[in-house]
Amino acid sequence: MTIEQLTVEDEQRVKIFKALAEVKRIEMIRYLHRHDRSNTCGEIGESVGMDKSNVSYHLKILYEAGLIKVIRNGQNKTSELRKDVFHQFLPGFLDSL
Repeated sequence: MTIEQLTVEDEQRVKIFKALAEVKRIEMIRYLHRHDRSNTCGEIGESVGMDKSNVSYHLKILYEAGLIKVIRNGQNKTSELRKDVFHQFLPGFLDSL
């Protein structure tokens, strides 16, 4: 039996699981899922009890894992879940929140 080479999808899975290995990031995903719109860093932080710098750090990790998208509107940035990624790699995960 031989082990297949890692694929790009495997690498994304690793990033996703690392991103989900933190309770605060799951809380943030839950918030974004329940508030199905673009959300500011301040709104997310207020809901999970974190300051903006900590929220920004966690959002960066979620973004790098491909779990959220960031929309820039002038100086403002908002975040939304990438439901397509959740459906592809973690079907049913969002419904479990």
